Amino acid sequence: MTVSSLDWMGSAAPDVNNRLTALLSPTSGLLFSTYNLPRPGHILIYGPAGSGKTLLARVSAASVERHKDILAHIVFVCCSRLALEKPPSIRQALSGYISEAFDHAPSVIILDDLDSIITSSSELEGSQPSSSSSALVEFLNDILDEYEEKCRTTCGIGPIAFIASAQSLTNVPQSLSSSGRFDFHVKLPVPAASERSALLKHEIQKRSLQCSDDVLLEIASKCDGYDAYDLEILVDRSVHAAIGRFLSIDLSFHKHEKPTLVRDDFFLAMDNFLPIAMRDITKPVKEGGYSGWEDVGGLDDIQNSIKEIIELPSKFPNTFIQSPLRMRSNVLLYGPPGCGKTHIVGAAAAACSLRFISVKGPELLNKYIGASEQAVRDIFSKAAAAAPCLLFFDEFDSIAPKRGHDNTGVTDRVSQSKLDGVEVLTGVFVFAATSRPDLLDAALLRPGRLDRLLFCDFPSRRERLDILAVLSRKLPFADDVNLDAIAHMTEGLSGADLQALLSDAQLEAVHNFLDSENGSNQGKMPVITDALLKSIASNAKPSVSEAEKRRLYDIYGQFLDSKRSVAAQSRDAKGKRATLA
Repeated sequence: MTVSSLDWMGSAAPDVNNRLTALLSPTSGLLFSTYNLPRPGHILIYGPAGSGKTLLARVSAASVERHKDILAHIVFVCCSRLALEKPPSIRQALSGYISEAFDHAPSVIILDDLDSIITSSSELEGSQPSSSSSALVEFLNDILDEYEEKCRTTCGIGPIAFIASAQSLTNVPQSLSSSGRFDFHVKLPVPAASERSALLKHEIQKRSLQCSDDVLLEIASKCDGYDAYDLEILVDRSVHAAIGRFLSIDLSFHKHEKPTLVRDDFFLAMDNFLPIAMRDITKPVKEGGYSGWEDVGGLDDIQNSIKEIIELPSKFPNTFIQSPLRMRSNVLLYGPPGCGKTHIVGAAAAACSLRFISVKGPELLNKYIGASEQAVRDIFSKAAAAAPCLLFFDEFDSIAPKRGHDNTGVTDRVSQSKLDGVEVLTGVFVFAATSRPDLLDAALLRPGRLDRLLFCDFPSRRERLDILAVLSRKLPFADDVNLDAIAHMTEGLSGADLQALLSDAQLEAVHNFLDSENGSNQGKMPVITDALLKSIASNAKPSVSEAEKRRLYDIYGQFLDSKRSVAAQSRDAKGKRATLA
């Protein structure tokens, strides 16, 4: 494999190759010595797992190994294996690898997964790194500085080039990624559609198989969020599907025949396959009990607004991409507890076939300084890799309160991390839910951020009827059940209260059935009668009291008044000239 075969990586492959040549070429070394110039810094390749970092490092190193003027020696260090050792053993092993590189110079030292043995996660926001981490970082810094000093003072020293890889630039301490050390940073993002098509073609040709370009383009367009490793696995799964299809048709297979992959082979391979970037952070929304808008009762206005925000752009992406203005794709849902804020977001993701990342606010908070901000940045990075997707923050007020709300400043920094993340996402719809919008940092609600506000209120009588109909679709109701009467009896109950009501009715029906003469009949199902349902409904109490409801409505009114006041002040300020008088 050559550097030119990595065209799906864009400029990353030639950039790394050019820097390696500059570090190792005798001509470059002569120029640096003649004009007393510092040598260029070394290479740090970063990107998510499976993006091709190791492949790029190996192919680039092999290129200078074959270069007639360089003939570099390659030393490959698997840092993830070294991470299992104790720090003294790690330093000893690294010393051995580096000695080998100096003995066989010119050399390339590949430090694969460098961040597995040195991490800056404990260095975030000024906290102290562990002593073992600091020792390893200092050890590498000393080696790089010592080599640079030898290059300046000694003639004829063999050139050495380092290539390190990490999942994130923030995983590498600043001291190690600064000028003169690992200062040549190459990011490997998730490949775009055209790059995915080229990568699929490369993997198929590598296996001496065939597939039409039209099929590859179609499959590439359906592989959003897939990285290089995912596509390699996808091709393997497609080959298995093709072989099974081939053998089921014709058992007289000859080894000289080249199986051709077809569209159905890829579709079969993609079934139940989850890319690396989405594992542990996303799941099919149907696993969460959502199938689409049919799961939502009431909230018609909210449904229509969400359809306008995410359903139309998802179904007609080319039309919206051509729009000169950025569409409003970030939403804050607010309203009393139990009124369907979380439920409708999951249903929307299912209806639009979007990947769904749901994060509860308190899950992001961490007692260690800097860890919460890093968690937020990681979530946004993973959402970008999983695009198109819906990123949902539940209990939003717990992680994005007004500035100065806490004494530690953690939530302030988390809010700033959110501000930085929301505005730069492409292909990601950001939704948040809270019952206390007045507690949120106002900066998060400005245009371009969570600028679309949707109010989820207690359901009206008609909406309660819709909710009951949706929730009771699979319940064994008697023929005499009148849901309209139940909706009339449940004034003030939320959607969650109605679900609890039906659960209580189902449980009571089971108890009545077991106490009856039919209780021993395993083949019969307990039936929920109208009388039973009305009895449960008459005793149902709303989870939000009238006093709490009035308090919440006052809060929401003041919140909207403050938003209108800010907007009015902004309009009044336009066109006015400030003077110093």
